[in-house]
Amino acid sequence: MSCALCDREKLLASGKYPYLIHEFENSWWLLGEHQYYAGYSVLLLKGHAREMTELSAQRSTAVFAELLKAHKTIEAAFKPHKMNLCSLGNVVDHVHWHLFPRYADDPKRENPPWLQMQEFATKNITVSQALPTIARLKSFLE
Repeated sequence: MSCALCDREKLLASGKYPYLIHEFENSWWLLGEHQYYAGYSVLLLKGHAREMTELSAQRSTAVFAELLKAHKTIEAAFKPHKMNLCSLGNVVDHVHWHLFPRYADDPKRENPPWLQMQEFATKNITVSQALPTIARLKSFLE
């Protein structure tokens, strides 16, 4: 069975995925191909695992530190009201997190971001549109 995120990893490893923000030791940080929420991104575990419990304690701690670094970078760059971090894996069972910055003026701010999922495609971005956001995030990455 093919894994869409393992396929994406192959593109990342070959330098052919243009939405890369940063390569960490244990994960890839990618700008979302839609920006319904400005600064939306995904942290993708390097190597296939269905659950965090499949990782050693040391590696899971390191991955979580990378997630927090991405989270803090979004906060610094975009100043959201709140951050929503989601790791579900019900559709693609490769460990990954969605990082949703939420803003005070978000419509339906009290709702989980998934309730607006049908609207995400209205904010799809091209690679050229992604580059300024990627550069902004990189400039805040410590």
